[in-house]
Amino acid sequence: MAGDPDTAIGGAGNRFPSTQISLIEAAGSGLAGEALERVIALYWKPVYAFIRFKWRKDNESAKDLTQGFFTSALQREFFQRFDPAKASFRTYLRMAVERFAANEHSSGQRQKRGGGIEFAELDEQAAGGESPEDLFFREWRRQLFALAIEDLCARCTEGGKLTEWRVFEAYDLADGERPTYAELAGRHGIAETAVTNALAWARRTLRALLTARLRGVTSGERELREEMRRIWS
Repeated sequence: MAGDPDTAIGGAGNRFPSTQISLIEAAGSGLAGEALERVIALYWKPVYAFIRFKWRKDNESAKDLTQGFFTSALQREFFQRFDPAKASFRTYLRMAVERFAANEHSSGQRQKRGGGIEFAELDEQAAGGESPEDLFFREWRRQLFALAIEDLCARCTEGGKLTEWRVFEAYDLADGERPTYAELAGRHGIAETAVTNALAWARRTLRALLTARLRGVTSGERELREEMRRIWS
């Protein structure tokens, strides 16, 4: 997948193994460094887009604020303060971004002497009616799928299933018109039924990998089911 120059720092290039233990639990049990890295892999781009959109930041300023959030605000105590009875982890993190950006705004206003950078709210109507919160969810969902697709590619490469990956990539990921099953069968020297089986396996495996990614950043099965419902709705 092509890199995104706007958000190359901390973006989708990082790959982490799936795990059954929640990152929230890991952060509270002495594995905060690893847990934070995995949270960044999923949340960097949504946080960056949220900051850039809501406060109309340029690319570099939005990167700096995103970096500042993850290095200053998102510490071990952040995970320990999370209460799943009040909100999902995704909502909890987004609200923390809002508080961080608001504090940066207040600090900037106090230090301002006729210059400096201002945080200007973006008119939602001017942005096509999409709220910053909706944008955050959309970018989070997109990044979750991107990471799960990377996991699928790695599994296929390491597990000797390159044909399954190439069929899936050509049919489900390629831009433009999809090839027919007959075209894919001819291209890879397999039967059309094998194309059907390859796509079914890849889609099933992708869903399992996505669920594993999501399980790491949810507090339990109830939150996991709710987030899965939103993702696939």
